[in-house]
Amino acid sequence: MGAGQSTAERGAARGEAAADSAQRLREVEEDNRLLEQEVVQHRMVAELARGQSEMLIQSLNFLAAESNLDKFLGHVLKVTVQQLQGVGGTLWFPDATTSSIRLHLEYLDSRIISAAQSHHPAVLHPLPAGGRPVSTFPMTHAETYVLSGEVGGMPEENRAYINSLGVHTLLTVPMMLGQETVGWICVRSSKSDAKELESKLSIAEALAGQATLAVQMARLGEQARQAAVLEERNRIARDIHDTLAQGFTGVVVNLEAATRTLKKDNIDSALEHIEHARQLAQAGLAEARLSVRALRPEALQQADLTNALGALLRRVEASGTLHAHFSMQGDKIGLSSEVESELLRIAQEGMTNILKHAKAQHVEVKLLFGADTVTLSIADDGVGFDPRGHHDGFGLLGMRERAERIGARLLVNSALAQGTRVETVIPRSALG
Repeated sequence: MGAGQSTAERGAARGEAAADSAQRLREVEEDNRLLEQEVVQHRMVAELARGQSEMLIQSLNFLAAESNLDKFLGHVLKVTVQQLQGVGGTLWFPDATTSSIRLHLEYLDSRIISAAQSHHPAVLHPLPAGGRPVSTFPMTHAETYVLSGEVGGMPEENRAYINSLGVHTLLTVPMMLGQETVGWICVRSSKSDAKELESKLSIAEALAGQATLAVQMARLGEQARQAAVLEERNRIARDIHDTLAQGFTGVVVNLEAATRTLKKDNIDSALEHIEHARQLAQAGLAEARLSVRALRPEALQQADLTNALGALLRRVEASGTLHAHFSMQGDKIGLSSEVESELLRIAQEGMTNILKHAKAQHVEVKLLFGADTVTLSIADDGVGFDPRGHHDGFGLLGMRERAERIGARLLVNSALAQGTRVETVIPRSALG
């Protein structure tokens, strides 16, 4: 009996072991099946992510190649609608001047149209800023709105227009720049269930971020353009001021000299001064015309800086009121046209200031080519002034601005009754 029972027990034990093995096998098979499903899901997610990444990269490449802002924004709107499998979409911008939200672009019937081409009621009646979402989109995070119920604040004419297109769901995504909302992308869907749109919210936000980047780049480009225009206007103003001031100061000086000599019945000398005045007036007019055309100074058209400075000093001395001398020291090096132009303009302005204010008898101009610097020095023996005072009128201010444009420093050394020395010092490193 014991032996029989033992055999039975052993048989039962083997049966239980077999059952356990079979159960474990089924569990392992189920685990493997679930693992395979998970692997497939991960693969699908990875492929989707890769596809989305490639799409975003393509969009960025489009941004890099496309200079027209509206074309890129239209591209982003189209891609966003396609990625979310929508039936259309819109892009909106805030209008601070009218405190409203205006339709900018619409994606309809597989094409991008401007607000001027759209039949959207908001074209004629912009949405008021500060209202409820969808009608005005004043949110800081993207949200989905289903049009089956009451949609906060949407004008009836807007609702009728959207319903006529077979739209049941709207997804609005803000274009955020820090805390500023620069626009909104709205995707239309014919599906009543908003969950599918919500599941693709991240890609919509990424595309909205690209649209924001494009808007900011356009802003910065416009700011840079305006700054460049302003700088060019200032440059032309400086050139014209320097040219006319220097030229007409010489004209006035020569005409005053002619008046004095006429009083002494020295007609020949008076005629000589009048001829100098005529030549200076002609040269000033020619220089002004060239400045407006943003060309190099006339004196540099056919000569280098040293020759132009020498000619300038000869004209000053020809006025008969000032002894002028020019010299060059050091091993001469080639200077760019911009550096030469600015240095000549600085010298012209310096001569104008001396003739108008210094009451000097002598002026010495030096162009020094040192080991580490290139220096333009203008020194006179006039009445001088206190540099601690405010003497930064258009003359000195213009000279400082010109010096800064070429990476130079303007050094002013003066004292009452001890003359003035103005030095424009350019480090060799700034000359390239």
